[in-house]
Amino acid sequence: MKLLRNLFDFEREDSPGEVIFFKLFELFVVASAVVLAWEWGLYTLRLSGIVSPQGIARYMEIEFMFDSMFPVLTAALITACAGATYFRFNRYGHLAAFFLLHLQFAARHSLGKIPHGANMVGMTLLGLALAMIIFRDDRLRRRFTLGYTYFFVGLGYVLAGCSKLVGTGLDWVDGRHLWLWVYEKSVDNLAKLGTFELNPLQEIVLGSYATATLFLTIGLLTELCAVLVWWKRTRSAALLALIAMHAGIYFVMNIAFTLSVYQLLLLAFPWAVWLDALAKRFEWMGAVEQLSVRFA
Repeated sequence: MKLLRNLFDFEREDSPGEVIFFKLFELFVVASAVVLAWEWGLYTLRLSGIVSPQGIARYMEIEFMFDSMFPVLTAALITACAGATYFRFNRYGHLAAFFLLHLQFAARHSLGKIPHGANMVGMTLLGLALAMIIFRDDRLRRRFTLGYTYFFVGLGYVLAGCSKLVGTGLDWVDGRHLWLWVYEKSVDNLAKLGTFELNPLQEIVLGSYATATLFLTIGLLTELCAVLVWWKRTRSAALLALIAMHAGIYFVMNIAFTLSVYQLLLLAFPWAVWLDALAKRFEWMGAVEQLSVRFA
């Protein structure tokens, strides 16, 4: 029960800042889903078939997504459905957008290489969809969506760390693995840009086996400790640690989880508290309360 209170806190009333923050948070998730839908849809137009079926493509034929305008039509439907629910014209748009986005994902990544940068956005969109269907009260929808998101952020990173241990064992933190990944990404960048130069952090990592091993150890421990996102007292620290981990991944391996990092930034800082404090400081509370009533 303590864990449920830490995640959802259904009994607490929302402040005006929390209402406004959630509406902006939902806008970020919806906008990210729409951007991904159009990126994936336009890319799918260049594909002709499935090499390695992913997700829903393992259980149903999605050949209709190729050599046709279906990817563009799907992106347009995702935009319309997600927008309709965001503006509260219906309750089921987010759910439709989620399933259509997964269809886009399966078609776009039918060549076999699967990135992880969009997973957090997809799972949060599903949380928004479930909240709209299960609850009638917008306050409960907000509480459920944020609690659901905290839960799956923590669970997702912990499972990522566990999968590394299952696949490789404690040897995963061997610094030579990081050397290999750095050189692999250098080849990718060289092929894409025609040039590649090591940055200072990469030179430090490649110059010291102990440092490379330390980097991987810190990354693995950060993932395994992500369960701390589930508790209020440790939530911000755990989220900031995950952001720092992603910064390290970017500067060492040139791998950017852009949307995930943006979402972690939204979750890590007390934006709602700051909105309420600014409203009181500059005597905007009346306007903020009116805006929150409209959003609620």
